Amino acid sequence: MSYTIKNVAIAGASGNVGARVLDALLDLKFKVTVLSRSSKPFPAAASVKVVDFTSVESLSAAMAGQDAVIDTTFSPEVDTPLRLIDAAAKAGVYRFITSDFGLDPEIPGVREMPVFGRKKVSYEAVKKQAVDNRLTYTLVACGAFLDWGLATGFAGLNFQEKTAFIFGDGNNVVPWTTLEDVGKATANVLSHPQETLNRPVYVHSVFMSQNQLFGAAKEVLGNEGWTATYNDMEPLLQNALADLKTGNISDATFVVQIQYCLATKALAHPWARDDNSLAGLEEWTVEKVKGLIQTIAHKAV
Repeated sequence: MSYTIKNVAIAGASGNVGARVLDALLDLKFKVTVLSRSSKPFPAAASVKVVDFTSVESLSAAMAGQDAVIDTTFSPEVDTPLRLIDAAAKAGVYRFITSDFGLDPEIPGVREMPVFGRKKVSYEAVKKQAVDNRLTYTLVACGAFLDWGLATGFAGLNFQEKTAFIFGDGNNVVPWTTLEDVGKATANVLSHPQETLNRPVYVHSVFMSQNQLFGAAKEVLGNEGWTATYNDMEPLLQNALADLKTGNISDATFVVQIQYCLATKALAHPWARDDNSLAGLEEWTVEKVKGLIQTIAHKAV
Protein backbone atom coordinates (compact mmCIF):
# COMPACT_ATOMS: atom_id res chain seq x y z
CA MET A 1 0.00 0.00 0.00
CA SER A 2 1.35 3.41 -0.94
CA TYR A 3 1.41 6.10 1.73
CA THR A 4 1.89 9.83 1.25
CA ILE A 5 3.76 11.66 4.00
CA LYS A 6 2.88 15.32 4.45
CA ASN A 7 3.03 16.17 8.16
CA VAL A 8 6.43 15.69 9.79
CA ALA A 9 7.60 16.28 13.35
CA ILE A 10 11.29 16.62 14.15
CA ALA A 11 13.09 16.39 17.49
CA GLY A 12 16.54 17.91 17.87
CA ALA A 13 16.06 20.49 15.12
CA SER A 14 18.59 22.96 16.55
CA GLY A 15 21.50 20.51 16.36
CA ASN A 16 24.11 20.01 13.63
CA VAL A 17 22.10 17.31 11.86
CA GLY A 18 18.65 18.48 12.88
CA ALA A 19 19.03 22.01 11.51
CA ARG A 20 19.98 20.61 8.08
CA VAL A 21 17.13 18.11 8.12
CA LEU A 22 14.69 20.90 9.04
CA ASP A 23 15.90 23.09 6.17
CA ALA A 24 15.60 20.19 3.71
CA LEU A 25 12.09 19.31 4.89
CA LEU A 26 10.97 22.90 4.38
CA ASP A 27 12.63 23.00 0.94
CA LEU A 28 10.54 19.97 -0.05
CA LYS A 29 7.37 21.69 1.26
CA PHE A 30 6.58 19.25 4.05
CA LYS A 31 4.38 20.65 6.82
CA VAL A 32 6.88 20.61 9.68
CA THR A 33 6.40 20.70 13.43
CA VAL A 34 9.48 21.16 15.61
CA LEU A 35 9.35 19.39 18.97
CA SER A 36 11.41 21.54 21.31
CA ARG A 37 12.25 21.52 25.01
CA SER A 38 11.92 25.31 25.13
CA SER A 39 10.89 28.27 23.02
CA LYS A 40 13.63 28.88 20.46
CA PRO A 41 13.74 30.71 17.15
CA PHE A 42 13.17 28.37 14.21
CA PRO A 43 12.33 29.13 10.57
CA ALA A 44 8.94 30.80 10.32
CA ALA A 45 7.62 28.11 7.97
CA ALA A 46 7.83 25.52 10.77
CA SER A 47 5.39 25.19 13.66
CA VAL A 48 6.95 24.80 17.10
CA LYS A 49 5.56 22.79 19.99
CA VAL A 50 7.24 22.97 23.38
CA VAL A 51 7.07 19.50 24.90
CA ASP A 52 8.27 17.60 27.93
CA PHE A 53 10.81 15.14 26.57
CA THR A 54 10.63 13.13 29.80
CA SER A 55 6.93 12.36 29.20
CA VAL A 56 5.64 9.90 26.60
CA GLU A 57 2.21 11.43 27.04
CA SER A 58 3.43 14.95 26.28
CA LEU A 59 5.37 13.77 23.24
CA SER A 60 2.51 11.63 21.96
CA ALA A 61 0.03 14.50 22.24
CA ALA A 62 2.40 16.72 20.26
CA MET A 63 2.72 14.02 17.57
CA ALA A 64 -1.02 13.70 16.99
CA GLY A 65 -1.79 13.96 13.27
CA GLN A 66 1.83 13.52 12.20
CA ASP A 67 2.66 11.14 9.37
CA ALA A 68 6.34 10.89 10.31
CA VAL A 69 8.68 11.69 13.19
CA ILE A 70 12.40 12.26 12.76
CA ASP A 71 14.72 11.90 15.75
CA THR A 72 17.89 13.97 15.35
CA THR A 73 18.64 14.20 19.08
CA PHE A 74 22.13 13.23 20.21
CA SER A 75 21.79 13.10 24.00
CA PRO A 76 24.04 10.43 25.56
CA GLU A 77 21.20 8.57 27.35
CA VAL A 78 18.88 6.09 25.67
CA ASP A 79 15.67 7.25 27.37
CA THR A 80 14.97 10.12 24.94
CA PRO A 81 14.95 8.08 21.71
CA LEU A 82 12.96 5.28 23.35
CA ARG A 83 10.32 7.76 24.57
CA LEU A 84 10.12 9.30 21.12
CA ILE A 85 9.59 5.87 19.54
CA ASP A 86 6.97 4.87 22.12
CA ALA A 87 5.18 8.21 21.72
CA ALA A 88 5.16 7.91 17.93
CA ALA A 89 3.66 4.44 18.08
CA LYS A 90 1.06 5.60 20.60
CA ALA A 91 0.12 8.56 18.36
CA GLY A 92 -0.34 6.37 15.30
CA VAL A 93 2.63 7.85 13.41
CA TYR A 94 3.35 5.96 10.18
CA ARG A 95 7.14 6.44 9.76
CA PHE A 96 9.89 6.95 12.33
CA ILE A 97 13.46 7.88 11.37
CA THR A 98 15.88 7.08 14.18
CA SER A 99 18.85 9.20 15.18
CA ASP A 100 21.41 6.90 13.57
CA PHE A 101 23.34 8.82 10.91
CA GLY A 102 26.50 6.72 11.01
CA LEU A 103 27.99 3.38 9.97
CA ASP A 104 26.10 0.32 8.76
CA PRO A 105 23.83 -0.73 11.65
CA GLU A 106 23.58 -4.25 10.24
CA ILE A 107 27.26 -5.02 10.95
CA PRO A 108 27.52 -6.81 14.34
CA GLY A 109 30.87 -5.22 15.22
CA VAL A 110 29.38 -1.78 14.72
CA ARG A 111 26.31 -2.57 16.79
CA GLU A 112 28.41 -3.86 19.68
CA MET A 113 30.71 -0.83 19.91
CA PRO A 114 29.70 1.02 23.12
CA VAL A 115 29.70 4.41 21.41
CA PHE A 116 26.85 3.19 19.22
CA GLY A 117 24.83 1.73 22.10
CA ARG A 118 22.12 4.40 21.85
CA LYS A 119 21.71 3.72 18.13
CA LYS A 120 21.53 -0.03 18.71
CA VAL A 121 18.79 0.32 21.31
CA SER A 122 16.81 2.66 19.03
CA TYR A 123 17.11 0.28 16.07
CA GLU A 124 15.93 -2.68 18.13
CA ALA A 125 13.00 -0.64 19.46
CA VAL A 126 11.71 0.48 16.04
CA LYS A 127 12.12 -3.02 14.62
CA LYS A 128 9.95 -4.39 17.45
CA GLN A 129 7.31 -1.73 16.82
CA ALA A 130 7.34 -2.61 13.11
CA VAL A 131 6.92 -6.32 13.85
CA ASP A 132 3.92 -5.38 15.99
CA ASN A 133 2.58 -3.24 13.10
CA ARG A 134 2.59 -0.11 15.22
CA LEU A 135 4.82 1.96 12.95
CA THR A 136 7.32 1.72 10.08
CA TYR A 137 10.90 2.95 10.21
CA THR A 138 13.96 4.07 8.28
CA LEU A 139 17.57 4.58 9.35
CA VAL A 140 19.95 6.84 7.42
CA ALA A 141 23.47 5.40 7.19
CA CYS A 142 25.87 8.13 6.03
CA GLY A 143 29.27 7.08 7.37
CA ALA A 144 31.21 9.94 8.95
CA PHE A 145 30.27 13.62 8.65
CA LEU A 146 32.62 15.09 6.04
CA ASP A 147 32.44 18.84 6.68
CA TRP A 148 32.04 18.51 10.45
CA GLY A 149 34.90 16.00 10.62
CA LEU A 150 37.25 18.27 8.68
CA ALA A 151 36.26 21.40 10.63
CA THR A 152 36.54 19.89 14.11
CA GLY A 153 39.63 17.73 13.62
CA PHE A 154 37.64 14.52 14.04
CA ALA A 155 38.90 13.41 10.61
CA GLY A 156 42.44 13.62 12.02
CA LEU A 157 43.54 16.69 10.07
CA ASN A 158 44.46 20.05 11.60
CA PHE A 159 44.74 22.57 8.79
CA GLN A 160 46.26 25.38 10.88
CA GLU A 161 48.96 23.32 12.58
CA LYS A 162 49.41 21.11 9.51
CA THR A 163 49.21 17.89 11.50
CA ALA A 164 47.66 14.59 10.52
CA PHE A 165 46.60 11.95 13.04
CA ILE A 166 46.14 8.90 10.81
CA PHE A 167 43.93 6.02 11.91
CA GLY A 168 45.91 2.84 11.28
CA ASP A 169 47.59 2.95 7.87
CA GLY A 170 45.05 5.49 6.60
CA ASN A 171 44.15 3.42 3.54
CA ASN A 172 40.68 2.22 4.48
CA VAL A 173 38.08 3.75 2.14
CA VAL A 174 34.87 4.76 3.94
CA PRO A 175 31.70 6.79 3.32
CA TRP A 176 31.80 10.49 4.21
CA THR A 177 28.71 12.69 3.95
CA THR A 178 28.28 16.41 4.53
CA LEU A 179 25.68 17.56 7.01
CA GLU A 180 23.76 19.27 4.21
CA ASP A 181 23.64 16.03 2.21
CA VAL A 182 22.52 14.13 5.33
CA GLY A 183 19.66 16.60 5.73
CA LYS A 184 18.67 16.34 2.09
CA ALA A 185 18.79 12.53 2.12
CA THR A 186 16.72 12.31 5.30
CA ALA A 187 14.00 14.56 3.89
CA ASN A 188 13.96 12.64 0.61
CA VAL A 189 13.40 9.37 2.48
CA LEU A 190 9.93 10.68 3.30
CA SER A 191 9.22 11.34 -0.38
CA HIS A 192 9.85 7.63 -1.03
CA PRO A 193 8.14 5.85 1.87
CA GLN A 194 7.67 2.53 0.09
CA GLU A 195 11.23 2.26 -1.25
CA THR A 196 12.67 3.11 2.19
CA LEU A 197 10.30 0.93 4.21
CA ASN A 198 11.76 -0.71 7.33
CA ARG A 199 15.42 -0.60 6.35
CA PRO A 200 18.62 1.44 6.50
CA VAL A 201 19.11 3.84 3.58
CA TYR A 202 22.77 4.08 2.51
CA VAL A 203 24.06 7.45 1.31
CA HIS A 204 27.36 9.27 0.88
CA SER A 205 28.91 12.42 -0.48
CA VAL A 206 32.16 10.62 -1.23
CA PHE A 207 34.02 7.37 -0.61
CA MET A 208 37.58 8.27 0.43
CA SER A 209 40.35 7.01 2.67
CA GLN A 210 41.92 9.23 5.29
CA ASN A 211 45.13 9.26 3.25
CA GLN A 212 43.16 10.51 0.25
CA LEU A 213 41.69 13.31 2.36
CA PHE A 214 45.19 14.10 3.62
CA GLY A 215 46.47 14.16 0.05
CA ALA A 216 43.69 16.53 -0.98
CA ALA A 217 44.54 18.80 1.94
CA LYS A 218 48.21 18.90 0.92
CA GLU A 219 47.25 19.79 -2.64
CA VAL A 220 45.10 22.68 -1.39
CA LEU A 221 47.31 23.96 1.43
CA GLY A 222 50.76 22.97 0.19
CA ASN A 223 52.93 19.92 0.73
CA GLU A 224 55.43 21.59 3.03
CA GLY A 225 55.42 21.60 6.81
CA TRP A 226 53.06 18.72 7.56
CA THR A 227 53.61 16.28 10.43
CA ALA A 228 51.82 12.96 10.12
CA THR A 229 51.58 10.21 12.74
CA TYR A 230 50.26 6.74 11.90
CA ASN A 231 48.52 5.23 14.90
CA ASP A 232 47.80 1.62 15.83
CA MET A 233 44.15 1.98 16.79
CA GLU A 234 43.84 -1.31 18.70
CA PRO A 235 45.62 -0.19 21.92
CA LEU A 236 43.87 3.16 21.72
CA LEU A 237 40.52 1.35 21.52
CA GLN A 238 41.39 -0.91 24.46
CA ASN A 239 42.39 2.12 26.54
CA ALA A 240 39.11 3.82 25.68
CA LEU A 241 37.09 0.75 26.63
CA ALA A 242 39.03 0.45 29.91
CA ASP A 243 38.32 4.12 30.68
CA LEU A 244 34.65 3.49 29.95
CA LYS A 245 34.56 0.68 32.53
CA THR A 246 36.29 2.74 35.22
CA GLY A 247 34.27 5.87 34.56
CA ASN A 248 37.29 7.87 33.39
CA ILE A 249 35.28 9.23 30.49
CA SER A 250 36.14 12.06 28.13
CA ASP A 251 35.18 12.96 24.56
CA ALA A 252 38.20 10.95 23.40
CA THR A 253 36.69 7.81 24.97
CA PHE A 254 33.99 7.89 22.31
CA VAL A 255 35.88 9.51 19.44
CA VAL A 256 38.54 6.78 19.46
CA GLN A 257 35.87 4.08 19.09
CA ILE A 258 34.54 5.70 15.91
CA GLN A 259 38.02 6.32 14.55
CA TYR A 260 38.87 2.67 15.19
CA CYS A 261 35.85 1.67 13.11
CA LEU A 262 36.91 3.99 10.30
CA ALA A 263 40.32 2.31 10.22
CA THR A 264 38.83 -1.19 10.11
CA LYS A 265 37.56 -2.48 6.75
CA ALA A 266 35.24 -5.05 8.35
CA LEU A 267 33.42 -2.24 10.17
CA ALA A 268 33.54 0.62 7.65
CA HIS A 269 33.69 0.37 3.87
CA PRO A 270 31.84 1.64 0.78
CA TRP A 271 28.19 0.66 0.86
CA ALA A 272 27.21 -2.51 -1.00
CA ARG A 273 23.85 -0.84 -1.61
CA ASP A 274 23.87 2.74 -2.92
CA ASP A 275 20.74 4.81 -2.25
CA ASN A 276 22.15 8.17 -3.41
CA SER A 277 19.82 8.41 -6.39
CA LEU A 278 16.77 7.61 -4.28
CA ALA A 279 17.89 10.16 -1.67
CA GLY A 280 18.53 12.89 -4.24
CA LEU A 281 22.29 13.03 -3.75
CA GLU A 282 25.10 13.32 -6.28
CA GLU A 283 28.53 11.93 -5.49
CA TRP A 284 31.18 14.58 -4.95
CA THR A 285 34.30 14.91 -7.06
CA VAL A 286 37.72 15.18 -5.46
CA GLU A 287 37.85 18.76 -6.72
CA LYS A 288 34.71 19.56 -4.76
CA VAL A 289 36.27 18.02 -1.64
CA LYS A 290 39.31 20.23 -2.17
CA GLY A 291 37.00 23.24 -2.36
CA LEU A 292 35.45 22.25 0.95
CA ILE A 293 38.90 21.92 2.53
CA GLN A 294 39.84 25.37 1.22
CA THR A 295 36.66 26.89 2.67
CA ILE A 296 37.09 25.26 6.08
CA ALA A 297 40.80 26.14 6.29
CA HIS A 298 40.06 29.76 5.36
CA LYS A 299 37.32 30.07 8.00
CA ALA A 300 39.61 28.71 10.69
CA VAL A 301 42.34 31.30 10.12
